[in-house]
Amino acid sequence: MNFLKRAMLYVTRKKGKSIVLFCILLIMATFVLSGLSIGKATKQAQQNLRQSLGGSFHVWTDYTDNNPYLHKESDEDESGGTGYIMYSTEQLSSDMVKNIRDIAGVKYCDAFDETLLDFEQLSFFKGTIPLEEELGNSTTTVSLWRSEEHNLFTNGVVKLTEGRHITEKDTGKAIICKDLADKNGLGIGDMLKTRSMDGRSMTLEIVGLFTAMETEKIGKNIEGYNKIQNRVFIDIASAILIENTPAVQGFSEVSITINDPEEMDEIIEKVKKTPGFKEDGFTIDTENETYENTASSLESMDKLVIGLLIAAILVSVVILSLILTLWGKSRVRETGVFLSLGIKKTDIIGQYLTEVLLIAIVAFGISFFTSNMVSNRIADVLLQQDIQNKIEEPNDVQQDDIVIESFESTALGGVDNIELSGAENTDYLETDIEVSVSIENLLQLYLVGFVIIIVSVMISSIAVMRLKPREILSRMS
Repeated sequence: MNFLKRAMLYVTRKKGKSIVLFCILLIMATFVLSGLSIGKATKQAQQNLRQSLGGSFHVWTDYTDNNPYLHKESDEDESGGTGYIMYSTEQLSSDMVKNIRDIAGVKYCDAFDETLLDFEQLSFFKGTIPLEEELGNSTTTVSLWRSEEHNLFTNGVVKLTEGRHITEKDTGKAIICKDLADKNGLGIGDMLKTRSMDGRSMTLEIVGLFTAMETEKIGKNIEGYNKIQNRVFIDIASAILIENTPAVQGFSEVSITINDPEEMDEIIEKVKKTPGFKEDGFTIDTENETYENTASSLESMDKLVIGLLIAAILVSVVILSLILTLWGKSRVRETGVFLSLGIKKTDIIGQYLTEVLLIAIVAFGISFFTSNMVSNRIADVLLQQDIQNKIEEPNDVQQDDIVIESFESTALGGVDNIELSGAENTDYLETDIEVSVSIENLLQLYLVGFVIIIVSVMISSIAVMRLKPREILSRMS
């Protein structure tokens, strides 16, 4: 009779022991499987969080004395006062921006510059702050690499409703607000004549119309050239032709949005290796705080789950080994008889191992259902405990709050005056984790569980298996 048949007969004959061992293995499997499923759910939640929040960093022209390419030129204004113009001869070209955009993991490249241009044929919407007469026909003009990747479009402040976006290959193209176009009787394909403050002029074709999804804050003092309805978007090639100065030969800044904040450092290193990029001419600022603060709860929970999983495995090995050792002492006579009949020790251990595995196969299968019932509750308890600990920590910033920040102010007033959705209200991250036990988790349980059983059976068999048949029989007598 081989050891497989002996194992099956023993399990069916010793019903009491089999039921006890089944319950122990079921409890063990439930906790191990719950830990595996919670760990997987936590990692998935971290991945979803990274994808939803993303990350960003800015490449700026360095306007400090550390930039060897920085130039300062004296500039005398109409009143006789003397100032100076500061610019860098090293600027971000369209080719450099394209190379950055092509880096794996980069989602958007928002390369732009802003200047005031004069549009004599346009009648602009009035602001709340009176303007000097010479600025009456001027507005903020945004020169772009790709308009569809500019933050106003990607964040939903404005939406292209007619025509097309501006691309890096365009020259002499413009996008204006549909309200402004209706006010002036213009549409797609019409021409706009613009002029710089120094008198250089150029004709632009309207290729797109946008709708402002958000308006300026009520009661906010704002110049007419800073109203979102008066904003004009043009291609960077046109801006270079109109300005025709060393100060405008490319972009002085680019905001780079990436898919995964964890790849921030790697992508920044690749940006530094972009052809034409000179590190001493630019500075790089990262914006990863929101992800780091928000992900801290999930990361702490992940470490806690790993610790609990390891503890569950170790406790399972210890308890199972003790129980099998105690039961093994009651089978000394059986072991001695097997050895005296010439049955190999490996066959005897194989029988003991098979007995446990037969019960484990059933217990592990049923644990699929018990783990589904308890894993979500365990996850909620762990996460809430971690959040509570963080709330109790002294911190000037509440880490679980995600505030949708307004855009950076620019030299011309930027878009701080625009009422952004959520800019005044705090949005909260959903911290619930949906845990479900998958077939993959169940297979992992069988693998981990079988290892636990093998180790436990080997430990429990050492005391008896190292004895010879005569020593076993003498102990029995």
